[in-house]
Amino acid sequence: MTRSAVLVTVLVSGMFMIPPVDGQERYTEPELKPADRNHWAYVPPQRPRVPPGSRNPIDAFVHSRLAEKGLKPSPPADKLTLLRRVSLDLTGLPPTPAEVEAFLQDESPQAYTKVVERLLASPHFGERWASHWLDVVRFAESNGYELDKERPHAWRYRDYVIQSFNDDKPYDRFVQEQIAGDLIWQAQWRPGRGWRGLFDHIQTPPAAEPLIATGLHRCGPVHMVSGNLDAEVLRQEVLTEMVNGVGAAFLGLTFACCRCHDHKFDALSMGDYYRLQAFFGGTTYVDVDIATARERADYQRKAEAIQAQIAPLKKQIQALDEPVRARVAQEKRNKLEPKYRAALDTPPDQRTPEQKMLAAHAKTLIQVRWDEILAAMPPADLARRTQLRQQLHQLEATLPPPPATAWAIAETQPHAQTFVLKRGDPHRKATEVRPGYPRVIAGQAPPPRSRLDLAAWLTQPDHPLTARVIVNRLWHYHFGRGLVATPNDFGVRGEPPTHPELLDWLACELVQPTISGGVPTPKWSLKHIHRLIVTSETYQQSATTTHGAAVDPDNKLLWRMNRQRLEAEAIRDAILAVAGTLTRDLGGPSVKVPLEPEVYDLIFTEGEPDGLWPVTPDPRQHTRRSIYLFNKRNVRLPLLEAFDQPDTLNSCAVRPVSTFAPQALILMNNPFVLAQGKALAIALVRDVGNDVDQQLDELYRRAVGRRPTATERELGLQFLREQTATIRQRLRADQPIGLDANDLPANADRAAVRALADLCVVLFNTHEFVYRP
Repeated sequence: MTRSAVLVTVLVSGMFMIPPVDGQERYTEPELKPADRNHWAYVPPQRPRVPPGSRNPIDAFVHSRLAEKGLKPSPPADKLTLLRRVSLDLTGLPPTPAEVEAFLQDESPQAYTKVVERLLASPHFGERWASHWLDVVRFAESNGYELDKERPHAWRYRDYVIQSFNDDKPYDRFVQEQIAGDLIWQAQWRPGRGWRGLFDHIQTPPAAEPLIATGLHRCGPVHMVSGNLDAEVLRQEVLTEMVNGVGAAFLGLTFACCRCHDHKFDALSMGDYYRLQAFFGGTTYVDVDIATARERADYQRKAEAIQAQIAPLKKQIQALDEPVRARVAQEKRNKLEPKYRAALDTPPDQRTPEQKMLAAHAKTLIQVRWDEILAAMPPADLARRTQLRQQLHQLEATLPPPPATAWAIAETQPHAQTFVLKRGDPHRKATEVRPGYPRVIAGQAPPPRSRLDLAAWLTQPDHPLTARVIVNRLWHYHFGRGLVATPNDFGVRGEPPTHPELLDWLACELVQPTISGGVPTPKWSLKHIHRLIVTSETYQQSATTTHGAAVDPDNKLLWRMNRQRLEAEAIRDAILAVAGTLTRDLGGPSVKVPLEPEVYDLIFTEGEPDGLWPVTPDPRQHTRRSIYLFNKRNVRLPLLEAFDQPDTLNSCAVRPVSTFAPQALILMNNPFVLAQGKALAIALVRDVGNDVDQQLDELYRRAVGRRPTATERELGLQFLREQTATIRQRLRADQPIGLDANDLPANADRAAVRALADLCVVLFNTHEFVYRP
């Protein structure tokens, strides 16, 4: 029977599911029951009535739930606690002593509001909240797997997210650009002759943000290796990453469970999964040249100048290698069995079939590897070669960044077919499907045709999930627990909301704001939701009360504020900020900082293991915020890994908070921490002189925003006396103390400064420093 003879279509969620032809595996989609649509998350949110009694609707809903359980909210936190809390939450950086002083002295009713507006307007706001979003979309700058190839243009997606949050880009536009930015962009700038040279004759190229935004679909790991690989399997892995990313980030559903079988708990089927995948079936990865001709010419000129210096070094290295290579190859050849040598000695056109096989094997046997060359090279030549390689890598590190390129996707196969795959196996194709929305939440949406329709459907005002999912994420990062405690699982097995009316009110307020504060509030404004949260009494509560522990031990009802340990990156950033070494540059290519040898050894290579991690030449760049550090999947900084930095293999909606002994060891002994402790000590001596009492006062003001208590002062002075005496003994014994006298201000006591540096490290290790109050 021909395919056309059986092309009977069945309407599924407004789209067509095409029955299989004879001999093709069949898939029967489970029936969707009316009760399946009754799950709270699948019902569009309706704005509930706000309980009376509070100026901020958030407090009205929270206080109403507390009253039901006979609980009362905690009193407000003190001003210093509140300032540290909101500063760390909104920017990821602690307040400076000057900011603390200004806030404590401001007695006006608007003092806190002014702080909130200043922080929301800070460029560091986008850096802080982009870090959370990049967790969700598992952003990294390498492919993962064994080769872990780097992605030189991925940083533009990171910068897109930062700028979007700083600009308060409406969330619906933010979603649309990431889902279908390439199609949005092409509607205005259709490439015509391909992707290269689009802007050669344009003085100022058009904004490429929508195109760059589609980097979302490339954030996951990609299995790119050489060898005899199954193209269909690799293609399916790429599509799987796209679908799983969209399902988790925007829908908050465990779509990944539907790849191989219908969902065991939610009303999501394999048909739903592959219909969603069909939106991406015709896409491919593209690196779109968005540079002008002038920019490419500038790059070429600078690169050629450096390559001209590199070329002689490569020739000198080759001159050292070739004689050794030839000698080692000859030695290997001499050890071959006679039949192999005879095959090699026979001219290729005169070899028998057997000799051709023997010669092919022999060439493999006598191939000389780089390590064999180094092992056989005379010591003097080896030392010279090592020096030349170092010079070569130093020059390579100065090569200019490649011309501007959008790390994106594009629709290049408009007629690509998508099938339901039995057990997720691309070789077991069952029913063909076309793009469609998940049936349980599709509503009355018309049949979609492209990712533009998917983007529009996700951002329609009455969508049951999009707004709920994002406001829940914001709540989670502010309170340490979402109103739904499973931010990536709004399904039936996820946690139900603790405050369902509040969640729906926030979702509706995001889409259609009603609280304006005297100024018009744009629709889909995330900063509006942030503002409502951090100005609520619920957010400003003390975190140290215990009156509700018996009734609500997990504080699900929010009778107090939750203390939260800072994320790994925020700990590092706070150390830099307090030490005064933080480089506050915004955006641009990612930075590679020096690695410990044991971390460097993790970098995979089949060649020489040098020059694999070209450290950014400018040391000032090494102290930029952690979001700008090059994020290579298989190479993680010990400090960040120890404090639960995600592995970027899967969407991370909730970071784990582990506690184990190596954390303290790393935070006390890590070279980065020790260096920042010294930098802070030198800054203290430079700014307040050698008076130990003043040094203590200023250290505490910078580290935790206050002066030391009497007990802390006594312990600090005792530590400095004893540690200084110990270091003096080392100096008298001519032992190194890790502090160069040339780095110190005039008249500084070297031993005392070194002891002060150790005390700075102690402050970095305190609960007060590493926790958001």
